[in-house]
Amino acid sequence: MRTAPGVAGPATILALGSCAEPSPRGGPADLPPFLAELLAGHLANAGSLKCTCRNTEPPWCPGAEHVFLGPGRGHFRRSNYSERFFRPAADGWYLPRNGKNPRPAVPVLVTECEMLPGRPVPPWPPAIPGEDFTPPAGRGLVRLVNDERTGRCQACGRAWPRRMDKTLIAHAAPQRGRCAGSGQPPAEDMTVASWLPVLRGLTPHGLRHGLQTWMDEDGIPEVLKTERMGHEMPGMHGVYGHVSPAMRANLKAALQERWESSLRDRARLSPRSIVPTLDALLAAYLQAPGMIRSQLAPKIGHRGGGQRRPRSRSKL
Repeated sequence: MRTAPGVAGPATILALGSCAEPSPRGGPADLPPFLAELLAGHLANAGSLKCTCRNTEPPWCPGAEHVFLGPGRGHFRRSNYSERFFRPAADGWYLPRNGKNPRPAVPVLVTECEMLPGRPVPPWPPAIPGEDFTPPAGRGLVRLVNDERTGRCQACGRAWPRRMDKTLIAHAAPQRGRCAGSGQPPAEDMTVASWLPVLRGLTPHGLRHGLQTWMDEDGIPEVLKTERMGHEMPGMHGVYGHVSPAMRANLKAALQERWESSLRDRARLSPRSIVPTLDALLAAYLQAPGMIRSQLAPKIGHRGGGQRRPRSRSKL
């Protein structure tokens, strides 16, 4: 996706496909309010949106502004994005890797499980039935479990040697000065759990099937569904059928309602998230603490209450 030059606002984002293969159908997208707000916040905080490409021959990117860029303002490759993000999230397993550093398929492990979906840790071998599981540890990995010689600091979260009295040695804070965790007992061991798969076997193309099904359920006109999916309406209906502003408004309203419904369901599942953007959205659905009331019907005739009403008897 690339930003439209000279025009401000998220509603002007053009869907132009990948950097190397621009779509000939690029045009303004019908964004529901929630997506417009998310994209506006992303654009405001993303900093520079210009990629590092310096190609001179088409169809490759010569260097332009794009909405989503990877680390170092480079483009995500389809294979890398699938291996690192999409497949682990959908299936709950990292794909096997060949080459210089081969690796079998391993499960996605997470910490901080009280805030769904948890914080993923680097790939680690799975547990073997009947054998003790060794939590992730080693150079470059965040220490999750303490041992007799090393412990994790309560303040900075880093691993440090332990004194003979089992407290941590004096160490510097990440910014400046002495860390508050110096001379203190190490933090408690962190719980390791398995990532819950989003939907095993899900593919990016499968998301298009989901969108089409949603529009069918919401009664979106065929002419707008066809445009939304990037297709052409065949026959005379394609010649005389046109998309009206009212159709676009109904589509955006339907997508907005689905988004709000999904947030309500997510808040009932867990009111917090390790993802900052989602955690901020869920904050609006947190219930204010109040008095817990019994769901049982109140009894009549308690001491200090009203009198019991006599039962009426039917006469035969």
